[in-house]
Amino acid sequence: MSDNDILIQVRGLGHTYLPDTPFAQVALRDVDLTVAEGERIGIVGGTGAGKSTLLQHLNGLYRPQVGSVVVLGRDLADPAVDVREVRRLVGLVFQRPEQQLFAQYVGDDVAYGPQQFGLMGDALRERVRRAMEWAGLDFTAYKDRLTWTLSGGEQRKAALAGVLALQPRILVLDEPTAGLDPQARLDLLGRLQELHRQGLTLVVASHNMDDIARLTDRVYVLQEGRVVLQGPTREVFAHGDRLREAGLDVPPAALVARTLRAAGIPLAAGALTLAELADEIARWLEGAR
Repeated sequence: MSDNDILIQVRGLGHTYLPDTPFAQVALRDVDLTVAEGERIGIVGGTGAGKSTLLQHLNGLYRPQVGSVVVLGRDLADPAVDVREVRRLVGLVFQRPEQQLFAQYVGDDVAYGPQQFGLMGDALRERVRRAMEWAGLDFTAYKDRLTWTLSGGEQRKAALAGVLALQPRILVLDEPTAGLDPQARLDLLGRLQELHRQGLTLVVASHNMDDIARLTDRVYVLQEGRVVLQGPTREVFAHGDRLREAGLDVPPAALVARTLRAAGIPLAAGALTLAELADEIARWLEGAR
């Protein structure tokens, strides 16, 4: 990885809520993180580990109190940096999408961001249409829908469309599948994988280890605001005991594979998804004939 490939560089980041008060709470402690062009980064940790706070530093919602955050060459500790442009380039989809929707109609909500950067007329309409379709919302059927009538999964897609309409280089998602039914979850995961294939760099925070296994190449594990483990996804998930210390577990497929190995079935280590596990079992059955 060369320096030219790095889009986000976090060094020694610390953050305290309500500092210098009796209610001070440390959320991040000396965090280092890099995100390179085209990567899929996972950030995992238990409740209160600091995941959301870290994500909100990546697009300038929080400025660094301690340490540095450099995004696409812009030092966010510099008060002269235009965070509006940073937030256009680094799109953040919040954990609760209903908090991200504010316009009465879906089309207006998706159009709001591009309008703030001067897009109007037919160009704006086409941008909104493409963003909605990328997110899985039919433009004709949903542009005039009232936002408050959307289901949870539709709200998630509308929030994603509003971010995609800004044409970001990096997409940051906080618990993207939380609260979704199984089919909506699989649909969203598939759309995120397709967006990555089209060139978007992804940063995903989740407590769902199966989502992280499907979506990411590298993982950072947070515990009490510190990075306690990092590396390629398969290597990190090989440290089951360390993950459990951080209040996490390995993906279900890896747990099943470990159980089968303990029962004497010689499956290769490293299966992270059910599809990979099925392939390993099929290979074993073929060899056992």
